[in-house]
Parts: sequence; C-alpha cells; structure tokens
Amino acid sequence: MPDHPWLITAFDRLNIGGRTRAMIIDHHSEPHRHYHTLRHVDLMLRQIPDDHVMAPEMTAATLFHDIIYDPARADNEEQSKALFQSVANTFTPPGALDRLLVSTMIAATKGHHFRDSGTPGDEAVNLVLKADLSILWHDDPDIYAWYAAGIRQEYAFVPDEQYGRARAAILTGLRDDLLDSRQLVPAEADLLQRNIGWELQLLALAR
Repeated sequence: MPDHPWLITAFDRLNIGGRTRAMIIDHHSEPHRHYHTLRHVDLMLRQIPDDHVMAPEMTAATLFHDIIYDPARADNEEQSKALFQSVANTFTPPGALDRLLVSTMIAATKGHHFRDSGTPGDEAVNLVLKADLSILWHDDPDIYAWYAAGIRQEYAFVPDEQYGRARAAILTGLRDDLLDSRQLVPAEADLLQRNIGWELQLLALAR
C-alpha cells in the first residue's frame, strides 16, 4: 500500500498477520467513510513517537480506535475496543502488549479528554489523543479541507442548517479545550485557530 507507508510499518512492527491486516483495511475502506479511512490512520501513525516505551500500545490503539465507525451510532469506541480485544492475542509476542492500556486509549478517543495525572500511562493516552486530533492543526490547508469535507460527507444525512450549528459547536469546543489543555506548542495553536476559523466561515456561508 504505497499511499499508506506508516500503516504497513505498523502492521510489521506489531507482527499483525494477513487476516487481521485485511480486516483492518476492509473496515477502514467501507463506502460510508470519507475521513475515518486508512489515510486518517496513516496520518495519525506519523504522530506516534517510535522510541516511546509504549509505542506498541499507542500503535495498536491507533489501528483499532475507529475500526468500527458508524456516524449514526454512539457506541463506536466500545465496539472498536471489543473487536481489538477479540484479536489482540493474534499479534506481537504473547504478553508483550498491555491490552488494558490499549483498550483505555481506544475508549479515551470518544471524549478526547486529556489527563493530567502525569503517570506514564496517562502521558501515552494523551499522545494518542493528540495524534487523533492533530488534523485540526495540520499545516496543509488542502489536507484540512479534505478532513472538513470528509466529515460533512459522513454526516450527509444531517440537514445543512442542523449540521452547521452542531459542527460549529463541536469545533469551538475542541478549539477552546485544546487551547486550555497546554498540549499544543504555539505554532500548533496558531494553525488550530487558522484551520478552525476557516471552517467556521465555511459553515456560516452554507447556512
């Protein structure tokens, strides 16, 4: 898969077999997905530090956090966690992966609430959350536009006015929470405000 080199690297590092690889690829290639695709996973994997002691857990969480995705449901993360748990013993050396931590990371992507306890596990959870949200401060406007358009396509069943109000509320909430979180460096915060400001203007024009 030349378009997703980080994905292939992740498969190899976790020793994920052909059947599980195919399952991950098939789920992320479902026709109703436009942003929550293999490209999203690949972009997210680029944010995971290779030399981190919990890199295997963060990589596994990235691969599975959206493996079940239906925008009309509210239990995607729970189902994704269950699917991960059902196949976790088929890759990496047995016992080498902290399956509970991976499950915690997957569950945390539901609300994206950063943790402040300072424990190594919570720091790793925060890295996964930041990687998942990193599209919001991507430096390429075209990639951010792809993200915004993809989310709208995934929620095409929602009328424009309703979508615009809900999406604007989500974006402003994410922006404010991230700026208050102390997770972003100044350059990331500037890009966050640029990208979200652009999308908020787009939403206002569409209503």
